Amino acid sequence: METEVPLVGLSRERERIDKALGNRESLLLLGPRGAGKSRLLHEVVAQRPEAVYLRCPPEPHEFLVSLARRLSIDVRLPSVRLRGLLWKTLEASPRILVLDGVHHAGRAVRSFLEGLSYAPGGVILAAARGYGELGALGRLFWDPRQTVRLEPLLPHEARLLFEAAAGRFGLRALELDEFREYVLECARGNPGEIVEMCRLASHPRYLAGARIKFHILRIDALMHLGG
Repeated sequence: METEVPLVGLSRERERIDKALGNRESLLLLGPRGAGKSRLLHEVVAQRPEAVYLRCPPEPHEFLVSLARRLSIDVRLPSVRLRGLLWKTLEASPRILVLDGVHHAGRAVRSFLEGLSYAPGGVILAAARGYGELGALGRLFWDPRQTVRLEPLLPHEARLLFEAAAGRFGLRALELDEFREYVLECARGNPGEIVEMCRLASHPRYLAGARIKFHILRIDALMHLGG
C-alpha cells in the first residue's frame, strides 16, 4: 500500500501486533496480496527503533547477507562466520526481526531464526500470503494463537479508504461516482487493490476527458499486484 495514504481499518490487527510485541511474542500475519501486511509491518518499523525490516529471501546466505546489511555488519565474511557474528550481535542487542514476503524458506533459515526466537528478547514478526508459503518456517508458527489473518475491509472502511486515496492522487476533478462503485465492487475490501486502482487513475493513459477507463485500468492493476 502507498504509505502516503492513511491506514484505514486493520485496527484490531494492529492492536494484536502491538500486544504481541509488548509481550515479546513472535507473530505471523497471513493474507492475500494487497491485504495490508506490508503496510502494517512498515508501521511497526516506523514506531519501534529496535525493529529490523527485510524481505525474506529463501536462500540462507542471501538471508544472512540481507540481515547483516541491516545491522551494518561486514557482508564479505563467509556464511559460518557471518552467522556467528549475527548471533552475537542479536544476543547482545535483541531486535524485532520483521520478515516480509516469506516464501518457501529453507531449513537453514528456519534453524537460524528458531534459535533467535527462543533467545531472551528475540521476536519474529513475519508475513506471508498463506501458511503453505512459509516452507520450513511453518515449524516456528505451529500455534494458531501466533497467527493473525487479515480480513477484507468492512464496506464503510473500504469507502473511507477510497476517498482518502482519491484525494491523495488528485482524482477529485474526475467523474468518480461510477468509478468508485466499480473499484469497491471489484476490490471486495482489499485495501491494496483500492489504492492501486486509484493510483493508476491519476495517469493520463486511463483517462478520457474526466472519465476513467476502468476496465483497462483494472487489468493493469491486477498485473501490478500479481493477481
